[in-house]
Amino acid sequence: MNKLLLLTILFASCMTEKQSVKKLAIINSKYPELIAQNCSDKFPIRESIEVREIIKLDTILNLDTITKDSVINNEIIRYVYLPGKTITKTIHKDSIIRLENTAKLFVLSNQLKVADEIINEQKHKLKTMRTILYIIFCFISIFIMLKKIIW
Repeated sequence: MNKLLLLTILFASCMTEKQSVKKLAIINSKYPELIAQNCSDKFPIRESIEVREIIKLDTILNLDTITKDSVINNEIIRYVYLPGKTITKTIHKDSIIRLENTAKLFVLSNQLKVADEIINEQKHKLKTMRTILYIIFCFISIFIMLKKIIW
């Protein structure tokens, strides 16, 4: 009798997914701030700031040769300035703030794990089926070879 009572208590204490959804709905209708607080504690929003730099280079070529004449001590001195280039570097800094929904990431990572397990099971089944088919093919080919030899 004691074992039956203990077994009944154990089965009654097990909570299925439907029961837990119903209990959460009841708690959400009576105390929504409690659910919101627990969700925000377990799945906080992560904020990441990404700083990007965009560098723009402008090059201006001066193709004209400039000559300048100066008179020093009754002598004419001609200065020749060769063409040069001017480089202007403009840097624009950009900040991007990204907010991550960690609750959604948690759900998606669990779904990804389940999908990976299913894929691994399917790969294992495919591998076993290939080996079985290979063995059957070998037996059939050996049987045909032996049949030709006997006849």
